[in-house]
Amino acid sequence: MAVSTEKWRCQIADDSMSASIFLTPPGEGESITVEDVTLFLRANGVLSGIIYSEIEKAVKERIYYKDIVVAKGKNLIETQNGYYEFLFSVGEIKHPTIRSDGSVDYQSMSVIQSVSPGDLLAVYHPAVPGSSGMDVKNREIRCKPAKELPALKGSGFEVSFDGNTYKSTMEGRVEYDNFKLHVRDLYELRKDLDLVTGRIDVRGDVVVHGNVRTGTYIRATKSVTVDGSVEAATIIAEGDIVLKKGMQGGGKAKLISGSNIYAQFIEFTEVKAKGNVESNIILNSVVSAGKSVIVKGKRGSIIGGTSYSVGELSVAHAGNAAEVKTTVASGISDEYDKRHHLLSQKADSARRSIKKTQHEIEQIRDVRLTSDPKEVKDAKISQLTRRLKRDERLLEHVEKEIKEIEDTINVGNRAAVIIEDTVNPGVTVRIDNKEMVIKNPMTSVKFYSPEGNSEIEVTGI
Repeated sequence: MAVSTEKWRCQIADDSMSASIFLTPPGEGESITVEDVTLFLRANGVLSGIIYSEIEKAVKERIYYKDIVVAKGKNLIETQNGYYEFLFSVGEIKHPTIRSDGSVDYQSMSVIQSVSPGDLLAVYHPAVPGSSGMDVKNREIRCKPAKELPALKGSGFEVSFDGNTYKSTMEGRVEYDNFKLHVRDLYELRKDLDLVTGRIDVRGDVVVHGNVRTGTYIRATKSVTVDGSVEAATIIAEGDIVLKKGMQGGGKAKLISGSNIYAQFIEFTEVKAKGNVESNIILNSVVSAGKSVIVKGKRGSIIGGTSYSVGELSVAHAGNAAEVKTTVASGISDEYDKRHHLLSQKADSARRSIKKTQHEIEQIRDVRLTSDPKEVKDAKISQLTRRLKRDERLLEHVEKEIKEIEDTINVGNRAAVIIEDTVNPGVTVRIDNKEMVIKNPMTSVKFYSPEGNSEIEVTGI
């Protein structure tokens, strides 16, 4: 007699990756077979992954009134896409670390990652295809196709025969960005830079592992890093300047960067950076930053001289108890507006000249307007073309400078002087073209000038 299945129950998991059955004892004269259970499962949608050994066990051992897992799906094996393992830090270390005592460790900074010939730079791990799964309802769970990454392009390295290993072929600085790998020229001086060497002027990066003595000069088209101390020298870089032990300029030193300047301390030095200037202490120096001046650490101080940033200037202590004259300034001066106006006039003039020259060339080429011989026309067009290219180069240069000034003005909209601890008497705070002379100590304050205000506002932080 066929077994009654009215009281049986089949339960399929929410993810359809397993199914269980609940059996009840057969009636008098009835028996349960594996085939009965299998047909019941299929009738309830369980079409794949049936575990016949569990069914046989349940039937043989008469396991009733209990949910028994009798089907399991085949799990998806995920695809592993190809990836690169880089044997150097991708990206530059741009900021010093803060020690537990609140001081700032500029020794930890490095914008240079140097390599030697034969150094392993990167290893490519090819994609590993996955395999599709199947749920108990016999539905395929498809894995994503494996994706390979493009080969690295660049210079200063060699690639293994299988295309998976990249090694340096030269000594230099390693750089990576968006599948472009380069080992660039790097000048390393493993001793002091003194008057004997005198001058370093190179295309690329410069690293001085010793000290930089008075009267010396460094110029680089990229970054400059000095592990030792710097005396009254001149350092000019289009990239970052990192002075791990600071600078004692003696009133004759200059630091000029097209990016950022980081130094343990800066004393008696003229400093100019298009980006940020960060230090522990700035003493009796003239500092100018196109973005921010940040003097970190619990004892971070600006004492004497003038420190100016277009954006925020942040320092723990400004001035000292002896009331040394100190100026901390932020914002946009009238010079930026004047320069912007002058450049706008130059740009308009260049555009008019370009339009006029293009019109003159068109007239010469129009046979209806002139009967000059071809040689004469060609000579005139050649002369006008040279003028056109000159004006186009001028316009490109002027528009680039206008864009830089407009970006600077946008930074200046966030102008503020932030004193995290104390600002002492003798300090002058300047925001844009407004000044405030501090007569009494103030702590944890922010100086700013809302648009339209004629005075500097002060608020707590």
